Order: sequence, then structure tokens, then C-alpha cells
Amino acid sequence: MKPKHYSYALLFLALMSYLWMTCSFMPFPADFEDSYIMHRYAQNGVDGFMFEWNPHSAPVQGTTGIAWVTLVTMLARLTKFNVISVNSYAGLIFAILTLLAVYAATLRNFNPNRWVAICALIPIISSPFFTRSSANGLETSITLFFVALSIYLLRFCRNSFKDALWLGVFSGFTLLIRPDLPLFPVSLFVIGLALNAGNPVQRIRNCLALLLAAFACALVSLLLAKFATGTALPLSASLKFALSDLVLGRLPKSQYNYILGPQLSFLSYVLPLVLLALVPLIALDLKESKKYIPIYGACGVYFAYLFSVLPIMDVAYRFQLPLLIGLSFSLVHFFELMVKSGVSGKRACVLIFSIGLLLAVGNTALLFSGKKEAQMLRADHNDFADIGRQLGTIPGISIASPEAGKLAAYSGQKFFDTVGLNNLFVANNRNKPNYPVLLEHYLQTDFGMPDVYIRKPDTADAAYTFLEILPDFKQVYLCNSASNAERIGKVVCVNRSGSEVKSIVANLASSGVEIALP
Repeated sequence: MKPKHYSYALLFLALMSYLWMTCSFMPFPADFEDSYIMHRYAQNGVDGFMFEWNPHSAPVQGTTGIAWVTLVTMLARLTKFNVISVNSYAGLIFAILTLLAVYAATLRNFNPNRWVAICALIPIISSPFFTRSSANGLETSITLFFVALSIYLLRFCRNSFKDALWLGVFSGFTLLIRPDLPLFPVSLFVIGLALNAGNPVQRIRNCLALLLAAFACALVSLLLAKFATGTALPLSASLKFALSDLVLGRLPKSQYNYILGPQLSFLSYVLPLVLLALVPLIALDLKESKKYIPIYGACGVYFAYLFSVLPIMDVAYRFQLPLLIGLSFSLVHFFELMVKSGVSGKRACVLIFSIGLLLAVGNTALLFSGKKEAQMLRADHNDFADIGRQLGTIPGISIASPEAGKLAAYSGQKFFDTVGLNNLFVANNRNKPNYPVLLEHYLQTDFGMPDVYIRKPDTADAAYTFLEILPDFKQVYLCNSASNAERIGKVVCVNRSGSEVKSIVANLASSGVEIALP
């Protein structure tokens, strides 16, 4: 085999390694609580109720972005496969496309050595956070693909007004994938355009053109989302985005501890890559490192955003993975330092390949601990799935719960999400001082009083997610005893005046729920 063919074989082996680790160490197909929110939306879309959480109701944007749920729904319609499989395998495909985009970006933008391009994939493929999140049934894969694609498109950051406009269009429409995603390509391209040689006025003009095009297309994206779902941004944004509270010091102390604890833990995870980037930045002239600065700058801007918002959003590693994609190019940068320092190309390749393998070995412990956590996540809420199946056999009932994953998907019933991730009324009103009264009026006049209410005893944000806040709750609902709730790990209540109350109680009995009807 020729050297070029060897590199292709190694690339194929790298991709197969990713597939093996994802399918062996992580839940696959995606089978954990949060993924079932996407599954319910996609299934309703397949059944003709696009973007509807409850069929025959108004559409809502309960998922992070409308692009992924639209894609999964369309693929499920075309292939006739179940939405869980389509969701997971589509995630795998976009993860592979992400790796290929990183490979292509390395060859076209930074270094034409195919062996070096493969080395840049090692930190990504061996990352347990990438393997866990890339096929988790959410939009992570397509997000990372567009991050990698934007790095590939750096090659068009030239002194061309037309190219700047098109890069802005690309950046603005990424809002449909995730509302915060445009931040990465915009900062990437602006820095890239600003570093171009030539007329400063021309560079400023191109940067402004990019920003204006990105802003205009982001507005168009918001209008498209508003037209399709009735809400311009995901409901989770109105629930979780509270940057003003952070700046004004109105967050609980525990949230500030989160900033200096788990939030910084991901930075420690990518610290080896940060150091690999810093060494050539310091050792080489600015001109020699200029092509890498846009990536590092975009990673810095993005991390600053995450650092301020994640304490409120609490979305953990899947939102932080764009940093891993960007910093993987530090291996390529370090390779160039070695070559310019007089090390032969072959020895430099061996060196960065060895560094990549050391990073992979360091990920091994996290991979196995991540497998245990993934198994736990897969088993999590299975008891709610069982209850969902039992309640799904009773036609025409409605369920209320803060657990809107497996319970909602397996029941197929009309479902009131008390957290508000899938309900516009809750998202808009939960912080109002008279929310309990408003909620009771909404349920009585709009949604209908739910036939069944289920929650964990320790569900967070009890001030608004518990139906017990309703002024007339005890008159309307009959619940299992405290001892039974503790034993089965669930508070379960039934509507006393519900038409199917006896069937509900009988079906729930097989799950250990004990409700004594009068």
C-alpha cells in the first residue's frame, strides 16, 4: 500500500474506533430520560403534529433548536424506522461527519500531512464526553459538526466582501441548531478577517458585513422558529437564562460555587490541549501562528460565555464540547513548532501521535467510569417508563409531572410538564408571585385538571413544579400515603372526579402504588 492509502486506512480505523466505543460504552440507541423528550416530539411529528408536545395543541419549541427535531422527524417519516433508532443513528452519522470535517480542515487550512490530520482526531475520539454526547438523542452531534465545519470555512476568510457576507449568512442560520451556536463561528470569522493582511478599512468593512449578515440571518431564524413553533426561542431559554442575576449577585451561593467547581472542571480536562496551544503561541512568531489564533480566540469567547451562563443552565459537558473540537487543532500547531525547531517530519509525527495516545490513555479511566454512569442513566426513570406504559392503556386521560421524559413518551397521553420545558404558560408565569392561582385557573380553563399527577419526592424547584402549590389541591387530588411514596420513590395522586380514576388506580397497583379510594 502507498503511504496515502495507509493514511486512509488509519482514518477508517479511527472512525471505526469511535463507533465501537460509542456503541460499547454508552447507551445506544439513545435510551435515557432527556432523549425521550426529543423522541416524543419526533413521534408526534411523524404522526402529523409537527413541533407539538401534545397532539392537537399549539406547537411549542420545547427542544434546544428546531433543526434537529425537524431532521429526525423527516428521516423517520422517510425511512419508516422508529424515532429512537433514527435519532441515535443520525447522531452517529453527524459525529462521523464532525470527525471528517476536522480532518478536512486540518488538511486544507493548516497542514497537508494526512498523518497529522489523523492525530488531531485522537483527543476527540478518545473523549468519553464526545462518545457519550454524540449519539445521546439530542442535538449535540449536529452542533459539533457545524463547529468543525465553521473551522473548515476559515479558508474563506479572505479580503472578499462577498465571502464575508456568505460567512455571516452561515453563522446566523446556525441559530436554528442552537441559540448560542452563532457565537462560535461569528467570533471565529471576525478574528480571521481582522487578521488578514491588507487595507485596514477593507478588513473593518468585511467584519461589519459579516456581523450584519449574521445578525440579519439570526433574526430570520428567530422568525422562522416563531412561525413554526409559536416561540422564537426554546422554552428552556426563558426558564434558565438569567445572566442578569449572575451579574447583579442575585444567584444562590451554591450557583457561585458551581462556577468555581464543576464549571472549571471541564477546563482542567482540556488543560493539556490548552498547554499544547500555548507553547507554540509563545515559541513561534505571530505570523507563523496567525492561522490558529481565530480558533483559540473563538474557544476563549465561547468559554467566557459558558462560564457565565452554565451556572444557570446547568447543561454540563455537552454544551462545552465545541471547546474540545477547537482545541484539538493544538496538536497540529505543536507539530509545526517541532518542524520549525528542526525536528524531522517523521519524528514530529511520532511525537504528536505519542502525545495523542497519552491523552487517550488518560481518558481510559473516564471512559470506564463514564460507562457506569451511562448504564445508570439508561436505567434511570425506567420505573416511570413502566408507569407510562400502564397509563397508556387508558384512553383519554391526562398526566402532570416534572418528569417529562420516559413517562411522557411511553404513555402517549396528554401531558402537562410542570417544569415548563414544554409548556409556554409555565415558562412565562412561573416566577410571578401569584403563580399558584394563575396555574389553577390555567388548568381549569385551558389544559384541564390532570387525571394523574406523579413526581419524585425530591424534585427540584418545588416552589413551582409541585402541583401541591394549587390552592385547592387537597380537595381535587387523592394521593398515596407518605410511607408508600417513600417505599416506591414517587408521590402519585389521582383526580378524585376523574372519569377513569378506578382504572388508573388499578393499573398503577402493579407498580406498587397504593391509593385508597373512598
